Amino acid sequence: MKIKNIWLNLPVKDVKKSKTFFKAIGFKENPMHENADHLASFLIGDNNFVMMLFPNDTFRGFTKNEIGDTKKGTEVLINIDAQSKEEVDEMAKIVRKAGGKIYDKPRESQGWLYAFGFEDLDGHRWSMLYMDMSKMPSSKEER
Repeated sequence: MKIKNIWLNLPVKDVKKSKTFFKAIGFKENPMHENADHLASFLIGDNNFVMMLFPNDTFRGFTKNEIGDTKKGTEVLINIDAQSKEEVDEMAKIVRKAGGKIYDKPRESQGWLYAFGFEDLDGHRWSMLYMDMSKMPSSKEER
């Protein structure tokens, strides 16, 4: 068996509002679904990673399980690669303006990482991360 692709499905309370939010933070709408009202789809990054947004009831139908309460816990952290600290800072401003909630302000960590964390409109947690590879500890230093 060879896995060719993987994509992300997320439950949302309001497809239209979520679509507006993700477009506002720079995600590219998937042309295959741009006119759909019952779902939203975005192509992310250089490899066009697919993210699908489904109404909560539809998502529950797929999973045959309840949707986790994002106010009480986090099941997954979705990371976005950044090319610079400035890109991280800019995205934090864009997310805030689009209505997202910043839960971890842009900051340096471990001497080689620079990141911030945010919640989308449904409380799913995201992080944008710049990794300065020239400052990354070697595997010997980590021990």
